[in-house]
Amino acid sequence: MSDQYLFILYSLPSQPSRVRVAAWRAMKKLGALNVQQSLWMIPRYPGVDQEIEQITRAIESDGGSVSIVEGEFIYGKEDIIANFNREREQEYTELLSYCQSFHEEMRTETEKENFTFTELEENEEEFNKLTRWFEKIKKRDCFNSDMGETAAKEIEKCKAELQEFAQKIYEQHGIE
Repeated sequence: MSDQYLFILYSLPSQPSRVRVAAWRAMKKLGALNVQQSLWMIPRYPGVDQEIEQITRAIESDGGSVSIVEGEFIYGKEDIIANFNREREQEYTELLSYCQSFHEEMRTETEKENFTFTELEENEEEFNKLTRWFEKIKKRDCFNSDMGETAAKEIEKCKAELQEFAQKIYEQHGIE
């Protein structure tokens, strides 16, 4: 990763509020850190320029203005990295709670011997959601927060449980 950071400053009309909320959500989705009101920063990583370009167009089409500055840290980088990691850890923590719910669902359905293709399809969809969510967080995890590896292991555990559940369904239906 580059030591270059993008600083994004935008100004939006105060009304309607949905415009401000949309900009805030777009920056959060990107993984940017809110430094001050309407001032965000993000490490420069592959693909981020195109995403910021889309956000810029949306802000400008809503009557706002955007300024983007590229720079590197002279002082305080460790604190900023810690802030980025704290935000990713919050996201990973939420993901992990959903993984726990997935584990519970797999245990419950196995105990009930609810080995149906419908149940498998539902659980595959849920697993796919968890995987997509994990990939989104991982993409924003520019500084490899400690919880990233924990979350990766938990996703693998979910995958193994789903495969085991699928195998039981196939066995019950005589499919090998």
